[in-house]
Amino acid sequence: MHLRNGWHGRLVLAVAVLGLLLIAAPAGAATTSVKLSGGTTTLTLSKPTVKLLGAARISADPIKPAKVLKAGSLVLPISGGSIDPKTAVGTITHKGGFTLSAGKVKVALKNPTVKIGKKSTLTVQVGKAKIAVGTLGLAKAKVTRDGFATNVAGVNIALSKVGATALNAAFGVRAFKTGLSLGTVAVKSTPAQIALVGGTTTLQIDPGTAGALTQLGITLAPAPGSTATPTGALTFTVTGGLVDVKTLAGTIQHSGGLALTRSGQTISLTDPLITLGKAPTLGISYSGAPVTIADLDVSRLTTNIDAKTRTITLGGAVARLNSLAATTLNGLFGTTQIQAGLTIGTASLVAQAR
Repeated sequence: MHLRNGWHGRLVLAVAVLGLLLIAAPAGAATTSVKLSGGTTTLTLSKPTVKLLGAARISADPIKPAKVLKAGSLVLPISGGSIDPKTAVGTITHKGGFTLSAGKVKVALKNPTVKIGKKSTLTVQVGKAKIAVGTLGLAKAKVTRDGFATNVAGVNIALSKVGATALNAAFGVRAFKTGLSLGTVAVKSTPAQIALVGGTTTLQIDPGTAGALTQLGITLAPAPGSTATPTGALTFTVTGGLVDVKTLAGTIQHSGGLALTRSGQTISLTDPLITLGKAPTLGISYSGAPVTIADLDVSRLTTNIDAKTRTITLGGAVARLNSLAATTLNGLFGTTQIQAGLTIGTASLVAQAR
C-alpha cells in the first residue's frame, strides 16, 4: 500500500466529501430529565380542608381511573411528563381527577398536572380551561430513589387566589381562602428513560485494522480528553445521554475522541456518539459537525443493568466503517484500500445513571 502525493489538496476534497456524511448523528445537548411512563400521585387532604368541605356540604369523589385510597386520600395514575430523576424538578401529568359536588352544583377537576421548579403548581382542567388551583410548598419535601425511579413526599399544597375565587364563585360561598392548606402530595414515579451522567466507553481497536493503518503510514491515537490502554484500546468519558429503561434504545454522548495523523497532519474525530435502537451507529464530530462513521453490530451485545447502583454495563458492540466514511478516508489518504464494513473495533461501556 502507498499514499499518493498532494496531501493538502486531498484534505480539501475530503472536507467536501464529509459534507455527505452529515446524517443521523444528532449531537444534542446533554439532558438530565427523563420521561415518565407511569406511577401514582397521592393527594391527601388536610384536616382544615376536610372540615371546610364538610361544613359547606361539598363532597369530593374520584374521576376514573383515579381512586380513593382512604378517607381524604385520592390516588391519581401518572400518565406522563418528564422530571430530573435526582431532584424531581419537572412536570408530571395524570389521568382522572375528582369532582366537587354540592346539591346540583358539580365541578369536575380533571387531569391534574404537578409542576415542580421555580414556580411549583398544581393545575387542573375545568371544562376547557386549565386553572392553577394550588401552589406547591417544597420546604419539607423529600426526594428518594427506588432504583432508577424517583419518589417525592411532603409536598404541601396551598390554595391559589385563582383557585379560591373559582371555587367560591362555583358554590356561592366565601369559605375558600387564598393560602388555605389543601393537603400534601406524594409521588411514586416510573421512568421511561435513564439519564446517563458519567462512566467510560472503551473501544478496542481491531488488530487487523491497526496493522493496515500502520502500512498506510497512518498513526491512530487518542484525541485530547481520551486515553489509550496498553492493549491498544481507546477510552472515552461518558458525558450524557438518554436510553430507554427497557430496551436501552437512545443515545450516549462522550468527550474525547481519536486522532489520525500522517506526515505531521492530524485529523481529530471528537465527541463520540453511540446511538442504540433499530439501526445502531457510532458518530463523531468533525470540525464541529456531526458525522456518522460506523454501523454497530449488536448481535452479540451483553448487557447488565444494576438498578441498585444505577449502573449500566454493555459489551461486545462491533463498530464497522460505513460506506461514506470509507469513501472519505480513501479520498483523504489517497488510497483505495479502506473498505466499507472494515471492523474498527469492539466497544464496551460502563455508565452511571443520574
